[in-house]
Amino acid sequence: MIIKLKSDNKYFLDILYKNPNTDKGLYLKELKDGIVIGNVIKENEYHCVFLDGKKSYLPEEGNQIDFQSYCSPLLALNIMTEFFNHLYKENEVLNETVISWLEKSYNEVDTEKCTIEVPTFFIDTNWYKNGRYLLSKYIDGISLEQKIGNNFELKIEGATVREAVQKFSLVSLFTHFTNKYAVYTFIDDYFIQKHITMFTNLTGIPYFVFYLFIKRIMRSPVQFEKFRPQLEAYFDNQVQFVFTDTHQSRKEFICSKINFDEPVLDFGCGELQYFKLLNKKGFEKEYYAYDEVDFKPIADKIQEAQRAENLFWVENVEELKDFVGQIILSEVIEHNSLEEAKALLIWIRDNTNFTTLFVTTPDKDFNVNYELTEEFRHDDHDFELSNSEFRNLIDEIFPNQKTFHGVGDCVKGIYPTSAVIIQKK
Repeated sequence: MIIKLKSDNKYFLDILYKNPNTDKGLYLKELKDGIVIGNVIKENEYHCVFLDGKKSYLPEEGNQIDFQSYCSPLLALNIMTEFFNHLYKENEVLNETVISWLEKSYNEVDTEKCTIEVPTFFIDTNWYKNGRYLLSKYIDGISLEQKIGNNFELKIEGATVREAVQKFSLVSLFTHFTNKYAVYTFIDDYFIQKHITMFTNLTGIPYFVFYLFIKRIMRSPVQFEKFRPQLEAYFDNQVQFVFTDTHQSRKEFICSKINFDEPVLDFGCGELQYFKLLNKKGFEKEYYAYDEVDFKPIADKIQEAQRAENLFWVENVEELKDFVGQIILSEVIEHNSLEEAKALLIWIRDNTNFTTLFVTTPDKDFNVNYELTEEFRHDDHDFELSNSEFRNLIDEIFPNQKTFHGVGDCVKGIYPTSAVIIQKK
């Protein structure tokens, strides 16, 4: 792998802490089973090259060709840490840090644009599709050109050397953790803190990038709780994060409210995610699963693998008439037209004797946080409601006692999921 850093800043090499008068500008360090070499090409260009000795970045030991050592995003991340770790400090600290031989601070000298180029960068993730890389949508200065297969030419632009280095490291970080073909990386608190500092050093990073960082990289609720205040402070505490992703948050919200002494009907059950979670928690009452799509083979496999004798697949909606118990209707109504959704809710109201009805649906007002404008959150949605529209719909059909909830992260008082718990008639 080769990484090329360029800037017209006359202090460029000073900012990098690379002196061309020392060893002719050559720096060599061991990295895994290879050597990473830093070389001053000229006063405005610096190259980092990795020469591997023995399959340092090979995920599969049986593969004789370690091509990952020439293009791995983890390698790029490691190289930048080896050579430029001093540029990962908080802006406030680095701004006041004086470069001793210049007797000038970074704030005085790091004032011009910088580019970082990698001729071959490996991306094997669904974050790149239709010619666009997901992070390019949220962070400016990221450009990719596809070469062959999963190999891309990557270019990063920053207003300063520090900004370019930090953007590049964030791209390498996210690419590594979303690539299918990746070496496992141990995530300790130091690693998390270093990258949170990079985020908070950059201005204008949207909520969704922080969401992806929490969901993809943080490994435990304990780690999340430790760093959550820093993440929320970036948004002046107008954002409240939760550890679980949007889907998992819905599941945990509903399952935490389920009465384990009453049967459950999962209407629009999909692949039975709610049953799986409740089963882990020890739910033993009858669980009836119904969906217009035939997920019976999945239900059969679960019954056999987990000996789930309380799980029953329902073939016909007519069999659900006069059902007594709790009903889950999660992320179902938006997959119909609005009139069909109303008819479904009315059918449940008039044909079942539910004790508690759980309904969830996306709040369309949250979509702006996914950089969506007119689009629905998913292609198979026929409509999406704001929270107030959802409340009006439920109130129109159910005069019953009910409580409304927001589920998931909260951004300026808006949640990704609108939920309601409706009590029996």
